[in-house]
Amino acid sequence: MTTADQTPARTRATNRSKWARLSYRIALLIAILLVGSAIATTVFSVRSVQRTYSKQSTESVTNVHKSVTDTISVANKNVIAYEDAAIETRKNQLKDQSNGVVTALDALNAAVTAGQISKADAQANALVYLKAIRFGDGYYFFTYNRSLVAIEHPNPQFQGKNLSKLKDADGSYILQGMQKLTDAKGSGYYNYNFAKLGSPKPVPKISYVFNYKPWDWLIGTGVYIDDIQAEADARRAAVRKTLSDQFGSVTFNGGGLFFVLDKKGNVVVAPKGKNLTDLAKTPAGKEAVKVIEAAVPKNDGNIVELNKSVTLQGKNKQNWVLNVSSYNPLNWVLVSAVPQQDLTAPGRRLAVQQALLQVLLLIIGLTAGILISRRITGPVESVTKAARDLSENNFHPSDLDAAASRTDEVGDLARAFQRMGVDLVERERKLREQVASLKVVIDRNKLAKDIGEITESEFFQDLAAKADEMRKKKFD
Repeated sequence: MTTADQTPARTRATNRSKWARLSYRIALLIAILLVGSAIATTVFSVRSVQRTYSKQSTESVTNVHKSVTDTISVANKNVIAYEDAAIETRKNQLKDQSNGVVTALDALNAAVTAGQISKADAQANALVYLKAIRFGDGYYFFTYNRSLVAIEHPNPQFQGKNLSKLKDADGSYILQGMQKLTDAKGSGYYNYNFAKLGSPKPVPKISYVFNYKPWDWLIGTGVYIDDIQAEADARRAAVRKTLSDQFGSVTFNGGGLFFVLDKKGNVVVAPKGKNLTDLAKTPAGKEAVKVIEAAVPKNDGNIVELNKSVTLQGKNKQNWVLNVSSYNPLNWVLVSAVPQQDLTAPGRRLAVQQALLQVLLLIIGLTAGILISRRITGPVESVTKAARDLSENNFHPSDLDAAASRTDEVGDLARAFQRMGVDLVERERKLREQVASLKVVIDRNKLAKDIGEITESEFFQDLAAKADEMRKKKFD
């Protein structure tokens, strides 16, 4: 190879970009693989964490809703049990008093049958007896004939009047209803709203009425249960306070809320330290309540999940994950609200951590890749340089000793090239010697040929002949 041919090759090798080198290409390939792996791993991890976290949050919310519903149900059932027990006690009291009245009336009626007293006197005595009875908290008896005329009543406004058209606060005919009950069953309990003596305000009342068949009288007595309801309401208020203290401490994911609304949108139970009064006052709060009310399930125990941008606190809207359930016996709506950003925060934190970790791994991988690639490509470059040196008659086998000392395939290549280079150098040396020897032989043969051509020429022949003649003359 001529010098002119060698120069461009060396120049190309010298001017080659570092990114065209095999070591940098290997490093770049490692970097691409690491970046791709990092992106895939991060995306998978973030999505996996978000799915897991969302599932756990959903399960947590569901469990809380069920637990709260069960707690409310137990507390409400306790109040209802008290109310039912108290009313049942009042009912039993009414029935017991009525049984005593029936016994007394039967005695009078028996005297009439025995001819001991007239029916009119017996009935007159019975009405006096009925009017005088008082028990409990001033409870009394009332008596009506078949025409629903009050033949005995402690209230002078009713005494002697036909009260068949008497209505309660709900517009129902009280005495007609009682008469239908006794005609059908003989006796029973009748609920209605009626004003107490001396009070114009109707309150809930339970009456036990019966038909005294011998005289066809409608007799009854009643008790007001407003005090029971007041006590039940007081107990419900106490339960609500207790539940408020308990549920007010329930939080979700740090920024989550748990609260209870009634059917009117008022906050019944609010979390501690949180002001939710704006829900019933501000337009934004009322809008949030409407969103919640629209999602309330009909059946207790069902939970509806919403992803809405509403205003629950402050003045700004926020994306919330709302879970809504109901407790119909109290007309309560149970709401848990978790900021959307709280649910995605773990994923974002993981993404940042993964990114930092992947950057660190990328740096380590690139450094290791460059070192490894240089360890691999360094001997290859040594072989490449030896090939150039060999082409330029500047090959030194010792330049490949380091590469040839390796035990891998690169070492095999270096050793093979080292042997080949030594063989080529030796062959070239021998060839040069052979060429030099051949040139001497060729030069001598040419000289002999040239001499032969000279001696065989006519000029040389004439000259030789003249020389011979001159020698002969000289010796002669």
